[in-house]
Amino acid sequence: MARPQQLTALASLCLVLVMLSVVFSPVTTSLESTSTVAPTEGRQDGLDVDCSGYSFEDLFEYDFALFELDILDDWATGDLFANAWVNGSNSPIVRDNLDGLFEGLPGGDNDWISTDERDAVRSIGPKCIADMETRLGMREGIPHSGGVDWNDFEFVEDGIGLDEVNLVPENHPDARSCTNFGAAADCKEVPTSTSDDMEITLEVADGQSNNVRWDQLPNSGVSNFTLAMNITNMSNAALRVTFPVLQGLRMYDFRVTDNAPDSGQTCDHINQPSFTYLGDGSLQVTQLVAFDRTQWDLQCNMFMDFTTEEPATNDIPAWTASVPSNGTKVPTSGEGTWPFATAAVGNGWATDENGWALQCTFDEAGWSVTNNVLGDFFVTQPASSTMATATCHAVDPLGATDENDSRTWVFGTLFTSTAALSEDGSGVVMSVTSAGLVDEFIFSARALQGEAMGAEGDAVTVSGAMATELSVSLDNIRPGAFGFKTEAQAANMLDFASAFDLGLVKPNTPPVVQVATNFNGENATWDEGQLQFSMYGLVSDPDLEAVTMQLTICGSDYQGFTIDGINWNVDVSTAVCMAYGLTDYDVVISATDESGGTTQVVVGINSPVIDDTPVAPLPSEPDTALPAASLLSVLGMLGAAVLVRRKPDA
Repeated sequence: MARPQQLTALASLCLVLVMLSVVFSPVTTSLESTSTVAPTEGRQDGLDVDCSGYSFEDLFEYDFALFELDILDDWATGDLFANAWVNGSNSPIVRDNLDGLFEGLPGGDNDWISTDERDAVRSIGPKCIADMETRLGMREGIPHSGGVDWNDFEFVEDGIGLDEVNLVPENHPDARSCTNFGAAADCKEVPTSTSDDMEITLEVADGQSNNVRWDQLPNSGVSNFTLAMNITNMSNAALRVTFPVLQGLRMYDFRVTDNAPDSGQTCDHINQPSFTYLGDGSLQVTQLVAFDRTQWDLQCNMFMDFTTEEPATNDIPAWTASVPSNGTKVPTSGEGTWPFATAAVGNGWATDENGWALQCTFDEAGWSVTNNVLGDFFVTQPASSTMATATCHAVDPLGATDENDSRTWVFGTLFTSTAALSEDGSGVVMSVTSAGLVDEFIFSARALQGEAMGAEGDAVTVSGAMATELSVSLDNIRPGAFGFKTEAQAANMLDFASAFDLGLVKPNTPPVVQVATNFNGENATWDEGQLQFSMYGLVSDPDLEAVTMQLTICGSDYQGFTIDGINWNVDVSTAVCMAYGLTDYDVVISATDESGGTTQVVVGINSPVIDDTPVAPLPSEPDTALPAASLLSVLGMLGAAVLVRRKPDA
């Protein structure tokens, strides 16, 4: 499939909003206004859309998408939930696409994304999704690898709910009131280049029971059936399908086919899904998809075969040599849900041809072990308990297990901690106390702020009932709230890693400004006309934030600074001083960082040296008329005054 070079404006809307409404082949789409937007209308509504047969993967860039489909008991309708996370450099692409959608409308395609545009997207999004294919098909009968009706599953417009998080970030430093004619009174907009993380969600609308439907299987899943999905260009996503409770339902075969393009690329990298039975007996299948988005000529189809027939044989899961031994301690951070093993590690603890799950029984109420969509292992700890012993079995999807071969592990809180800023605000003093899970452990901590991390510090040994203190650097951490990333190791304990927040805020340290002197020891150098002087020096911010500078001279502000790294220079006109008859040229230099911290420096400026040497008058022609000297002076001042912006009256 050739990568499209140009997509219509509606393409952007469809790509961004309907994470799950991905299809296989792009077709022409249209966005037409069915009514004229009156000047008093603040919202961009009244739009008609046609998104039939459209694919958002051709353009839209997301970091990870989760799709969850619950097949309802009637085997004809379902609840579809989708969430896409768009981070960093990908989020400006989304914002720019949405802004481009409204080309030709007030405020559209102007490199600013507004709350008016956001509201219009929410309004027309369900109409667009209802036209789109789901890329899912299901057919009863013998297993197959083709002939799928890709529109077997279809969306129900009334059941579609859309939401987004942070498309137009609140309190963004570059936010402004919308400037376009007809904008809503409360309309705000930010540049489309904004890189704040965002999310897009598709769900069942309030008051509705489903948002997808399909042709009901004649035997409601009792007979063999195949679930097919087109996964072309799904770069990093997970699909989780949960079926109704049906005795003996299991997946018994899986395969991926491709179109065998001339490039020789294949879909062999797609691994088979995992599956498990939930507490109520329903079958849940999870498929992970990682697709190279540059492989535009490769098309992949996935097929899962299901049956209710009992297998001829079913081996029980067996522990491997990598499983933690009996008595192993599993550390947590206290009340809450915490990861304790990645899928890559935990899945290697046992083996079974049909897959397996970890089932644990605790001696304390409220504890449980679960997996997320990626297969990582989590433990949930209640507030009422700090430690519990679990007896765990490896169980396959059909319930087979060896009741006589279990593993016993101890889960519990590893430590408690407090922290306080150091006196100068450049670091943190953290106090760590063992909670008694192990006798002794090695502990380290780093400051954490988004993806930024503070400098590494020394690890400490924590043991006994006494608190142990360690210093945590705030280097690389900007002013504002921050948390901690901690790690711990101990004998007979799984390695511990956790991130948490203790409610600390790094204070802002204002910039440091220095003014250099010239060869004469003066703070400024006057030009030949004595109407302008130059200054230079150094500026830096201890928190590594960007700095802006301005100065005040004769009651007016001037911002013509050039900053290169830590060096700054500025040329200052004194026309405004001359206009008001002022001869005090001292300036106040202000340097302000991104957090609003300001440093002011008062700098004395010597008056220019005036050459008093008499100048012989020029001979003049008898009839030559020259302007008066006072007029020449006024013109000179006016010409120079345009270089300085007068400070407005308070």
